[in-house]
Formats: sequence, C-alpha cells, structure tokens
Amino acid sequence: MRESWIDRLLELALPEAPVIVDGGANKGNVVARLLEALPRARVLAVEPQPRLARKLAKRFAGDARVTVRAVALGEATDTRTLSVMNRPTLSSLLPPTGIRDKYADETLTVTETVDVPVARLDAVAAAADVIKLDLQGYELPALRGASGLLPGVSVVVAETALVPLYDGQALLPELEAFLAEYGFACDGLYDFARGPEGRIVSGDAFFVKRRASSARRPCPAHRPD
Repeated sequence: MRESWIDRLLELALPEAPVIVDGGANKGNVVARLLEALPRARVLAVEPQPRLARKLAKRFAGDARVTVRAVALGEATDTRTLSVMNRPTLSSLLPPTGIRDKYADETLTVTETVDVPVARLDAVAAAADVIKLDLQGYELPALRGASGLLPGVSVVVAETALVPLYDGQALLPELEAFLAEYGFACDGLYDFARGPEGRIVSGDAFFVKRRASSARRPCPAHRPD
C-alpha cells in the first residue's frame, strides 16, 4: 500500500532535496515509500518503541539519507510510559480507551509497557520542510514541541481522529486550530478509516502553508486507494 497523501505531496513545490520528519516511523515502510517518491530527500525517522527503533536503524544502516532517533515526540523533555499493543502500530503514550471503535473486528490488548525518552522535535531537528506524525493520539503535543520549526515547514501530515481513540487525544478540529496559528490550512483527509457504524473515525490530515488570502474551511475527505 502506498499512502495516497504522498501523491498529493509530489504535486507541491518542494525543495529539490526536502527534509522530511517521519514521527512514529515504526518499521520504516513510509520512509521507504517517501524515498522512492523523492530520492533526494533526507529523512529523520523517529520511533520510540525500542525494538522497532533498532529494526529501523538496521534497515537503513547503509542509507546516508536516513537518520534514526529512538525517542518519542512531545511538548517537553521527559520520560513517559509507552503502552505497547499486540498490534505494534497502535502503541501510544496515551491509554487506548476507544481504539476498538476503529478496529471492531480485532482483539486489542496492551502486551507491555516501557518507559521511553520524550523530546521536542525542534530540539531534535534543526529544520524541516515536511513533518509527518503518526503518534496514536499524541500528535498535538508533538506539534507543540515542533513550534520552533513550523514557520519554515511547508506541509504537515498528521494522523488524526474525529472520535477519541485514546484517552486525552486531541481531535482533528484541535489540530486544525493549532496549525492555523502557524499559517496552515487543511488540504484533505486521506486514507481514512470508518467505524462499525460507517462514520469516519480517523485519517491522515494533510495541512499546507496557506496564502494570506486563503479562507479556512473544514478538512475535506479523500477516499483511500
């Protein structure tokens, strides 16, 4: 599967060698797809789960374009507890209280907890053109921790929810409001998932730096491929 927002990213006027942050890089599949689409890109891959971070570093050990950091992204330097799910991509710094609304056909359990370091993105990276965040409900604290970078960022892609999947999760309207302060507007909601009742519960929100005259509007949905 290729994230459909990558096609939208390629339509934009990015630098020839863009700097991309992949927050919540997991096994590195999105990193690989980004490098396939943008061969001259430089990617900072951030993954808090220790086992996955080691696999990520091993996978890209020979690729000078990729830097791996084994930390969680947040609003302040800290240590927090990561709940690791039996489906590792759902591991989160927040309790997964509502995640079954999205994955109604799966048995989801927390298999272990592990303390992980937390860092601000603007303390980890000097600059970025694109920030992608897939942090299972922790996207808003990570964006607050990226505030020093956001004036120079062109695109933010953040997995988000329209109903709470994790305890304390900021929903899409809160992400829109925060990013609007830095000049971003929602361009679309990609690769979205529906709950058992058919309503959209989550998706990848694609934000672009808007022109001063651009009006704010609700985030439109784009059907998954």
